Amino acid sequence: MKASAKSGLEQFLTYRLHVLNKLAERGIGERYQEKLDVTLPEARVIASVGSFGPFSIMDLARHANLDKSQASRAAEALIKQGLVKRESSEDDGRVVLVSLTAEGRALYRRVMPIARKWNLDLFACLDENEQAALSNALDKVIQSMQAREV
Repeated sequence: MKASAKSGLEQFLTYRLHVLNKLAERGIGERYQEKLDVTLPEARVIASVGSFGPFSIMDLARHANLDKSQASRAAEALIKQGLVKRESSEDDGRVVLVSLTAEGRALYRRVMPIARKWNLDLFACLDENEQAALSNALDKVIQSMQAREV
């Protein structure tokens, strides 16, 4: 690793990622609230179920990058709004899945452009080569950490 002028906590990848994550979440959360009147966890549920679902709450939490209680609360709020519905799994009747309603699919089509725009805005400070390098580096670190979990 290259020497850095940083010598304290700010030198650590986990700290820097946490700072970046908090800033990015605050920004996208404000956009979802302002434009769609949904919270960040609710938008993540909509995006995850719309992209990959239906899901059990446990799978939803993992895909939406939420803890189980956040995923459950967000799904419940969306159920009350008629955006998400519960249904029994065809594979296992004991498992309850959440899926999008027609209104939820319409919201999904509004959530994703906001997410894509925010993602582009985050990378706008980097040139094309820097974006590719960062993306590749993050992929490598994630794959390395996932391999350690096995």
